[in-house]
Amino acid sequence: MNVFVIFAPGLGGNHLANLIATDPRYYSRATVEQYQTTKKYAHHSLNANLTKINITSYDNNVLCGHFGELYWLDRSLFEHKQVVIIEIPKDKNSFAYKRFQRYNHNLPDYIVEEQRSLYTPAIIESVTGISDHYTIPAERVVNEISPVDLLVNMNYDIDKNTCEQMHKEWIKTNLSLV
Repeated sequence: MNVFVIFAPGLGGNHLANLIATDPRYYSRATVEQYQTTKKYAHHSLNANLTKINITSYDNNVLCGHFGELYWLDRSLFEHKQVVIIEIPKDKNSFAYKRFQRYNHNLPDYIVEEQRSLYTPAIIESVTGISDHYTIPAERVVNEISPVDLLVNMNYDIDKNTCEQMHKEWIKTNLSLV
């Protein structure tokens, strides 16, 4: 199985992909030590989103990127595909919404709503044909409380302790940026 984490800029997609990749079924993307010693905002993987994939196998990967990157990707290289979509934040007062707006240069409301329509299971499935998907609210990724429980409910066998440590480091770095 290959998992594609799809997200708008600023919603923690690289971080969520790193957490999912603690499941032993997948190639690892990052370590707690990388989160503690660098300030790359969770971009620890050799893959620069879906535009520059540096993998040795087309199975057991957790990859991430934005809508267009998944759309333009040669998905036929991957047999087993699943998508995890980070939804656009709904609460304008949330840390997730503020981070989303910071990374997207304060989008006007109509473009935010367009993004909200784009990052949905129906649209992703209609343009990619991938019907195996989960959604996760941005407010559960970009939050002081980690999304570990949601990932467990999605049947990922993640290393909960490692994920909690990674999330603690990631949120500490990012809270200081907004």
